[in-house]
Amino acid sequence: MKKDEQKEALKEVRINKLKELTNEAMNYRYLIQDQLSDAITDGDMKQLEATLNLIDIDKVLHYLDETSDCDLLDRFKAHLVTVNTYSRIAAKNGGVLPLYLHLIYERFTMIIQDATSVDYLIDHVYFQIFREYCNSVVQFSTSSYSTVMKEIVSYITENLTGELTLTNIASIYGMHPVHLARKFKQETGNTFIGYVNQQRVYLAKYYFHLGEHQLSEVANLAGFNSHSYFTKVFKKITGQTPTKYLKALPAAEKKIK
Repeated sequence: MKKDEQKEALKEVRINKLKELTNEAMNYRYLIQDQLSDAITDGDMKQLEATLNLIDIDKVLHYLDETSDCDLLDRFKAHLVTVNTYSRIAAKNGGVLPLYLHLIYERFTMIIQDATSVDYLIDHVYFQIFREYCNSVVQFSTSSYSTVMKEIVSYITENLTGELTLTNIASIYGMHPVHLARKFKQETGNTFIGYVNQQRVYLAKYYFHLGEHQLSEVANLAGFNSHSYFTKVFKKITGQTPTKYLKALPAAEKKIK
């Protein structure tokens, strides 16, 4: 082959390789991942659900089945660890505070580790990871908050298990309680006590998955002084009583089996 022909052949190889890389970069999997990440960062539940509807879980499992010799359950768990990581980053970019992200991330990490079947992960984890991080942006993003409100919600998070009252917070930040209540609702979309209780419930869920404490201990660790009030708040926010929630955990599924 002549020198010029060799150069042309090499040039064509480089072009074809670049096309392959470009096509891979535009792979359907990556496009879906980008759309999910964008929806989470924006707190756009509608767009998230539209994107989730595009996912063919059988294709996801088939792809994983072709990429490794490991057991499918282990491969799917590894995939979910990746999903949990990039979803956390997307929510962080959406303005969610670090502690809240940590609680979600660690809880899903424990669920993934404890799961005993692919079916369980599909039914209770895969889609829920995206929804929970997106909802965290909807409920707790500080991106649009005023400077003082960012300071207030940061203070709440850092003192979540302490005695948090509207009066005390208003005093700390030199505001009248009525004005703070109005401003808090206006900026966060939630009442002061509703906001505190939501964060405390997420802390309780983390402790439940940790599996090291009794139900009454969890209520106290999460900042609730009354077990009955904890049960009432937990059911209102999650739709389940703490006992029912505990029975549905993958760790409980293991014990049953």
